[in-house]
Amino acid sequence: MALKLYGQPMSTCAARVMTVLNEKLVDLELHPVDLFAGEHRKLDFLSKNPFGFVPILEDGDLTLF
Repeated sequence: MALKLYGQPMSTCAARVMTVLNEKLVDLELHPVDLFAGEHRKLDFLSKNPFGFVPILEDGDLTLF
């Protein structure tokens, strides 16, 4: 099962996470979040991270933000 990463690929924070996961050869599913359109302020995103920040890393039931 691949980890899910929610974030903007050009974000330095998301890029750091992607770099580390790539170094560790971990399967990754990238779910881009359009910050300019305000996707990080929508209820479905806020249910994952109540602060509305990116990136979010999900591994099954575990969510890290």
